[in-house]
Amino acid sequence: MPLHRGWVVASMILFWPLAIAAVLAANRAAAALGAGDTPTAEREARAARGHARLGVLIGGVWTGLALTFDIALVVLGVQHGPAVLEWLGRPTPPAQSAETSTAAPAYRSAAAPERDPIAVDPLRLQVGDCFMVPSGDGFVGDVDVIPCSRPHDGLVVSVTEHAYDEFPGTAALDDGVWYDCESRYRAYTGRPLGEVAPLWVLHPDAEDWRTGERSSVCYIEALYPEEGEFSEHPQVLLPRPTS
Repeated sequence: MPLHRGWVVASMILFWPLAIAAVLAANRAAAALGAGDTPTAEREARAARGHARLGVLIGGVWTGLALTFDIALVVLGVQHGPAVLEWLGRPTPPAQSAETSTAAPAYRSAAAPERDPIAVDPLRLQVGDCFMVPSGDGFVGDVDVIPCSRPHDGLVVSVTEHAYDEFPGTAALDDGVWYDCESRYRAYTGRPLGEVAPLWVLHPDAEDWRTGERSSVCYIEALYPEEGEFSEHPQVLLPRPTS
C-alpha cells in the first residue's frame, strides 16, 4: 500500500490544507497496518492519495491563474504604463478667459540676469515678457526677450486671441483689444489710463493672419529703460514729451 509521499510533498507546496489532510490519513493508514487492520489501512491510504492529488490539482490551477494574471499585468504595464503615469501626473491647466491670455509672467522674464536673450516674433510675445522697444521703423524681425532684472523699456501686459475666421482689419482688432488692454494696464500700474499713456498694441496684418498669427500684443513702453517691474517705478510711466 504505497502512500506516494511525492504527492503529499507536492500538495504541501501547492495547497497545504489538503496536504495536512493527506498526512493525517497516511498516519491512520500506517497505524491500521501496524494493528493488522488491512481494510482500514487500504481505505486510509486511498484517502491520503486522494487528498494529496486533489491538493496538487487545486494548487496547480491556482498557480497557473496567478501566473497568467501577473503576465497580463506586466504586458499592460509595458504597453500603457507610461501613458497612465503621464495622465496621473498631468497638472490641471489654469483657467483662462475665452478671449485673452491671463497667464502669470512668462518664465522667460523671470530668468536669471545672466541668461541669454531669447529672440521671438513680436506677435508671439507672452504676458510678462520684458524687452527693448525697437527704435526707428518699429518692429522689424524678431525681438529679444530679456530677464526683467535687466534694463528694459517694453513690458507685455496682455495678449488677446481673436476668433475671426477671416482677417477683419485693424479697426476691428482694435475694438476687441483695447478694453482688455486698458483693464490690464490699470491692474498692473494701479492708475487709470490717461489721454496720453505709454500703452501700445501690436496687431497681425493680413499676411500674418494667413500664416496663423491671430493674437494682438498689448505692451507698455516706458519713458526710459528701467530694471525690474515698471509698477515699482511709476516715473517711467509718464508719457514721452512731444517735440
